[in-house]
Amino acid sequence: MATKRSEPRVINQVVSRRKPRRGGSRPQPRRRADLSDLLRSARFFAKPAAVLVVAALLIIGYNALAGSRLFEVRKVEVIGASAALASDIENTVRRAVGQTRLLYVDLATIKQRVEAITRVRSAMVARVLPDAVYVSVTERQPAILARRESQTIMWLDEEGVELGEITSFDAGEEVPPIAKGLSEGARTAAAVADDRERISIYKQLHTELGQAWKMIDEIDLTFPKNVNVRLTSPPVTVVLGGKEFRQRFDMAHQVLSAIRLRDIETLGRFRVQDPERLIENADNISFIDVSRGDRIVLSFSTPGREKQESDGPPKVSSQKPNPQPPVRKTVRQEPKKVTGNRGQGTGKR
Repeated sequence: MATKRSEPRVINQVVSRRKPRRGGSRPQPRRRADLSDLLRSARFFAKPAAVLVVAALLIIGYNALAGSRLFEVRKVEVIGASAALASDIENTVRRAVGQTRLLYVDLATIKQRVEAITRVRSAMVARVLPDAVYVSVTERQPAILARRESQTIMWLDEEGVELGEITSFDAGEEVPPIAKGLSEGARTAAAVADDRERISIYKQLHTELGQAWKMIDEIDLTFPKNVNVRLTSPPVTVVLGGKEFRQRFDMAHQVLSAIRLRDIETLGRFRVQDPERLIENADNISFIDVSRGDRIVLSFSTPGREKQESDGPPKVSSQKPNPQPPVRKTVRQEPKKVTGNRGQGTGKR
């Protein structure tokens, strides 16, 4: 019996790859990855670095250009000012600029210095490349002649700001009436407001009186509700009060004219009693009050004094001579007749 040869046994074996040894044969891909990361990081920081470099170059270039002679201030252009004021403004600007180049000029400082000039109400300042400073101003205009406590006569603008003495501006052929009673020195806001009211009344008088404006020498605006004007001829003070200026001025003018012309009939229309005595004292009349409506009050400047009232119907009384200046205030009372020499006259306190 034959024996079978045994089949060879087959063994299946799975062979896995060996792990690379450390420090072995795969360093090359790792170096490539590190280089790629480095390049990406470089690109990330390159953009802001480039911006910083460009900004630095621009700053250096700007400073070099701005400080060059190209921007040296050569011209100062002034708009809105008279010739004399424009010259003052130009000198002020050039002193403020000095050697500073145009792009470095402090416009706010120049504006402040220009507005510090008395005759400048407001100013606007700008640069005009490459070498000019532009200044536009609103100039204060003279509105009123005012007598100060020192007896100096000054021009004031609409806000009561002093602009200069009477010779500083051309008043034309005729000097306007001089005002007194406006605030002086450092003024509070309330004082400025009061002066504006006084100047407004001054202009109102000018408008209402028309041609009669030329007859006035001085206007007392100390109390805006009790305005007094002094005539040029005769030098009589007329109290107008605070309203109806033209009507009251005409009344005073007619009474004074009637006294000067010895027009008893006109004086009668104003119900003035004892017109003969008024006519006798015509040269001594220094004061007439037409602000009361119901009566006219006259005062006399003589070695003594007379006071005459017209009080609907007018009443006349007399008073003894008094060496004191005329007193404007009167007190209504029953008439008291006293006989006396000329100069004692009749009046009523």
